Amino acid sequence: MDIREKIIEALSGAFTVDYVRLDDDDGITGFVVSPRFQGMSTLDRQLLIEDALRKTTTRLTPQEVRQVLMIAGLTPAEYDTVGARITVHNVNELAGGAVEVLLYGAPSDAEYVRGALKHQKGIKTTEPKRVPGAVGTLMSFQARGSATTPLTKARAIRILKNDQYIQVMPNA
Repeated sequence: MDIREKIIEALSGAFTVDYVRLDDDDGITGFVVSPRFQGMSTLDRQLLIEDALRKTTTRLTPQEVRQVLMIAGLTPAEYDTVGARITVHNVNELAGGAVEVLLYGAPSDAEYVRGALKHQKGIKTTEPKRVPGAVGTLMSFQARGSATTPLTKARAIRILKNDQYIQVMPNA
């Protein structure tokens, strides 16, 4: 499990988490969106986040905790005001009843979009990966339904559009 996964697990274990975005560029930075931050000062939010990282059952090592530079805590309303939704640029139907999802963004964005699909009954997904040779950070993963609940392009788009943190491009 990499450090970002450990941090997400630690935060999710401590309080309700709607969305997390973490980037690793010489240290972990990002934000977490949670209704738990409603009515809390910035300092209290930081203390809650730091407490979650220290008291996790995932056990971040002291070296991993030092890699965390800044994780901001936002309420869903604050994120709606300042945050951009994750944009899915394309959903392609593949042979054999699978779909490929393409989005520009950080690996944590791809993990979030992947989670929106894989948490649906009967859907399995592959790990997100960078698309080589693409301009920017183009991420890709595949999702497949079961024999009883097939996953079509239209169904995948419907699922993704129902998530408040995901925007699907009209030509997807």
